Amino acid sequence: MEFTIFGSGSGLPVLDKGLSSIYVNYQGKKLLFDCGEGSSYHLLRHELCQNEIDAIIISHYHPDHVSGLLMLIQMFYLKKRSKELQVFLPERVADFEAILQFHYTFKQRWPFELILHPMEELPRVCPQVKILQTDHLEGYQDIVKELDLPNQMKSWAFRVDNWAYSSDIETTDCLAPILPNLDTLVVDALHPELEQILKLKEYRIRQVILNHGLSPALDEWLKNHENGNFIVAEENVPYHI
Repeated sequence: MEFTIFGSGSGLPVLDKGLSSIYVNYQGKKLLFDCGEGSSYHLLRHELCQNEIDAIIISHYHPDHVSGLLMLIQMFYLKKRSKELQVFLPERVADFEAILQFHYTFKQRWPFELILHPMEELPRVCPQVKILQTDHLEGYQDIVKELDLPNQMKSWAFRVDNWAYSSDIETTDCLAPILPNLDTLVVDALHPELEQILKLKEYRIRQVILNHGLSPALDEWLKNHENGNFIVAEENVPYHI
């Protein structure tokens, strides 16, 4: 397996970090997990801008994880992609298709077929990917209820063989079902408390890649301790397992 982190920054844009996006090449399947702003640029840079990507998988609808998707679809159209594109969405698939229409990106006009799926279909379509719903959006429950919104507060983590990507989480406890026998975990290092990140040591994961920024407490801890298997994420550098 090979993977490349295109965007390791948090939801607050900074000059030297991209927004959330990870490219994975596993057994010939080329997958893009999350599609933050600027993902099209990275695909151009890595010559993945036409028929190469098999599927795009969006963990949740925060803008830093999905804001580049419309531009990426438009790029595929203008680059005359011919291969069908599978896109797996965290929730509300019909509403997302309405957003495409709102932006005059009508899939009926494209030379490729765009297939939108709810996330629950991902293991059937791509059996190599396991999915796990996480706790990241649970804090929105009150406002969703108050405003009577259809939001389902779904956010997802993923495992491919012995590699996993947490996307955004509030605790590492919610990842427990996908952590045993991992080689590599790309984990949100900004939102969880320091104690939650340190609990990952119990799983003896060979490398824990600290992604999506660092919490102040974790940043301070890293300055004063041996990092061991904790590695701060680097962008546009191929990782191999």
